[in-house]
Amino acid sequence: MAITKIWSIKKTLDKAIKYILDPIKSKYVHSYACAPETADLEFELTLDQNSRSGGSNKAYHIIQSFKPEEISPEQAHEIGKKLLDQHLQSKYEYILTTHVDKEHIHNHGIFCASSFVDHKKYNDCTKTYYQLREASDILCAEHGLSVIPPNQDKGKSHYEWQMDQQGNSWKTQLRTVIDMCIQSSRTFEDFTSQMQAHGYEIKYGKHIAFRAEKQKRFTRAMQLGENYTEENIKLRIVQKDKLPIKKSKKINLKNEPLSIMIALENNKKVIESKGYEHWAKLHNLKQNAKTINLLKELGITSLEEWEQKKISNQEMMTANNSEMKTVEIKLANTQFILKQLDIYESTKGVYHSTDKQMLNSSEQESAIRLYKTAVKALKQANVKPSKQIKHELHRQVKSLKNRREELYKKHKECKKVQKQDRIIEQNLIQVFKVNHTNNADIDI
Repeated sequence: MAITKIWSIKKTLDKAIKYILDPIKSKYVHSYACAPETADLEFELTLDQNSRSGGSNKAYHIIQSFKPEEISPEQAHEIGKKLLDQHLQSKYEYILTTHVDKEHIHNHGIFCASSFVDHKKYNDCTKTYYQLREASDILCAEHGLSVIPPNQDKGKSHYEWQMDQQGNSWKTQLRTVIDMCIQSSRTFEDFTSQMQAHGYEIKYGKHIAFRAEKQKRFTRAMQLGENYTEENIKLRIVQKDKLPIKKSKKINLKNEPLSIMIALENNKKVIESKGYEHWAKLHNLKQNAKTINLLKELGITSLEEWEQKKISNQEMMTANNSEMKTVEIKLANTQFILKQLDIYESTKGVYHSTDKQMLNSSEQESAIRLYKTAVKALKQANVKPSKQIKHELHRQVKSLKNRREELYKKHKECKKVQKQDRIIEQNLIQVFKVNHTNNADIDI
């Protein structure tokens, strides 16, 4: 089990980095595309290169906290590295430390708010937070750790959403009962009496509200939609069938995309509504025909050929993703070397300066720290600074970016094919069920 949190760092970047690097607290330290001792300075340089930086966020601080006595520091650190590598996609410099000073082992990760690869700011929003949390949960599950269930008190829970899809949510049930009571009522008083007879408590006020027997809170009728305000309920009782019905837009069936066939067996909507059952059967007939026609267009005449085609498409997607990841890593590494070459060139003069009066200035000290870090990084990469090597690296970056764009386009095409394959697969399963029931064979 791991709890994940993230927040922005606007001013105290150096203090935050110093805190997570505290040797008393931290057991392991890992950095990517920067050195721990000069990370704050390298982050600043990356931010300066981003002409569209905007905002005041310099970095982001992630905490990944594990359940006590469930994980070792080594395992926690490894999970932390995988999480940051996956979430940041090798585009952002970061430092990761694993703290063991508390009962629960926890990771601290600080990454630059701007990418050193494409110089775009990190998009901190609800979507990216849930992506981070989901990635952490998946990693925990893969390592045999417990996972925290989603919080059902905030917003709509997955269970409530699922119940809504099946027609079992409080609001869906309330709409159904209101519609039914309207049809059998002559006056608004009849309507309220019937609602109470169905077990609903009514609260009058600015907006009429209803509460089922086991429901905790009242639901305002206006929250169910425009047709369920008190005024429109009264109007529907009086006029009923006279209300104008909105005409649905005509759909060109020829251009209508392939969609999933509806499972009719044990379907609550089918059981309760003959109209829906009739529509669903027509829908399934159309999608069945479209599925067969599409398979014929692809030159597939048997289930064996379909299985082979599906495997081939998946292999193509896997190969594309693998190459895209390789290109991204190579591009990030090349950009990192270029960054170190730039730091080396801009700080070399300060480091070798004979003017001793500048040695006490903070700028001088920062430049010396950056120069030493750059020299160390270039030495580890076996790169000797020169105009020729820098020119070659720029050429490689341009080539890698072009290849990345090609792979992105191919990736989009593969995703479309994969989505279509999933629909075909679901439809074939439904066809099999129907034909199995009827003891018939399937021909493509």
